Amino acid sequence: MEDFANKCELKENETMGRYLVAAVNIKAGETLLLEQPLLLLANNADRRCCNCHQLTSTFCGKCRLMPLCAECVDHHGLDCLRLAKLQLHVEQVQQLQANAEIANVLKFLLLREHAEMHSWYEELLQMEAHLARRRDTEIWRTYQKQVIEPLQSAGLLLQLRNGSEIDEDLLQRMLGIADINGFEIRAPESGSSMRGVYLRAGLFAHSCVPNVVAAIDEQHRIKLYANRSIAAGEILYNCYTNIMLGTDERRQILKIGKCFDCQCVRCLDPTELGTHMSSFVCSHCAGGYIVKQPDSNAWQCLLNPEHMLNPEFVASVVERAKEEVFHARDDIYRLELLLAKLGRLLHGNHYIMLDLKQNIASILRQILQNMAHRPSRKVYERKIRLCQEILLVLKVLVPGISRLKAIALYELANTQAELARKLFSEQEHTAADLLGELQQTEIMMRESLRMLLYEPICTPEGHLARNMLRELKELQNDMKVLQQPNDDVIN
Repeated sequence: MEDFANKCELKENETMGRYLVAAVNIKAGETLLLEQPLLLLANNADRRCCNCHQLTSTFCGKCRLMPLCAECVDHHGLDCLRLAKLQLHVEQVQQLQANAEIANVLKFLLLREHAEMHSWYEELLQMEAHLARRRDTEIWRTYQKQVIEPLQSAGLLLQLRNGSEIDEDLLQRMLGIADINGFEIRAPESGSSMRGVYLRAGLFAHSCVPNVVAAIDEQHRIKLYANRSIAAGEILYNCYTNIMLGTDERRQILKIGKCFDCQCVRCLDPTELGTHMSSFVCSHCAGGYIVKQPDSNAWQCLLNPEHMLNPEFVASVVERAKEEVFHARDDIYRLELLLAKLGRLLHGNHYIMLDLKQNIASILRQILQNMAHRPSRKVYERKIRLCQEILLVLKVLVPGISRLKAIALYELANTQAELARKLFSEQEHTAADLLGELQQTEIMMRESLRMLLYEPICTPEGHLARNMLRELKELQNDMKVLQQPNDDVIN
């Protein structure tokens, strides 16, 4: 927390609420915060062991209320002991067990129960919950029915410390804090997630063009570091959503999940900083693109505003395209056909087109890794071209340090090196040609590695960085052999 206290200054205003600015000049890559989560929570529909966080359908035999998998003997001693003292009938326990979200609320309430954790609880309650905006919405009513009413009818709340003060608004505040401030964390199962609530990390404001990167390791510790140089007094921005989505999609996610309308420079630019990640092709103008005007529903051509698209047509095309991409997954031929088809309607950098390109590149990676397929030169060149197109967009969206950019650059460098080796082995390239290609590859690998070294060691990106160090050493050994003054090698 020492870095945080020295480098970040807390501010507050009516528009942004609480937010942070740089207290000093900060260098690119400099760590601003390392923090353990105050709470680890399951996603709404999940029930996770409160000890190892595996999905489970069983509960602790002592307290009966907290999920505990068959492989775990116990969980937090104070929590278990406090819940075990509650006077609840079997029917009431079963009613509480039936609603997965109740376990998350109990974690909040247990912070309130324990004197040694009460200061953290009070600080937690200062976090934004957007109660006024959430009141009487669908999520409010869902929580009322599935969480609050069962807790009240079971008589659990009145058995807690100052239980009469635990009303509907307080419980909705707890649930809102989890929704608004929770960070997505990798769950034990591949491809699944849960949430972490961090007292300090939750103070960073949002922008779709952030100057701060968040990374969470396998021990759930969050690291926030600068992705570029930041001057003292600048607002510190993290990104709460996926930067690879278009503006409407990002803003909708933020509106529903975080209860605010993003007004960052990217969201207010119809071209998304010139990337055209939401743009449609104008069928009337050569080189013309139709974009959505900020804070309106009008889609107009940049070259001729009279050329417009119906918003319903735009929404329909996007939804159909998403569905087709979903059904074409893992089928490279269908994906390539879909890319060509959608290219007549969407800009080549439209986020759906980029998603297609990433899917195709991923399949090509698998093909190239399996030498039994005997991939042709065209397969290598296709993957190289896709990586280059994705990188051009990423360089605009995240001009500084970026794990996405680092991974794309690594994929590009690795494929170019393998193609160069293939052409050399087939005697299409000389040793001098191969050396030149490997020298270019080394530059890209070093740049990719430089960015990934800021990531925590115990993350997939950290593991990739270690593998890259080994590959870079092998690459340098190959280059030394090629640089030997041996006529047989050079020629």
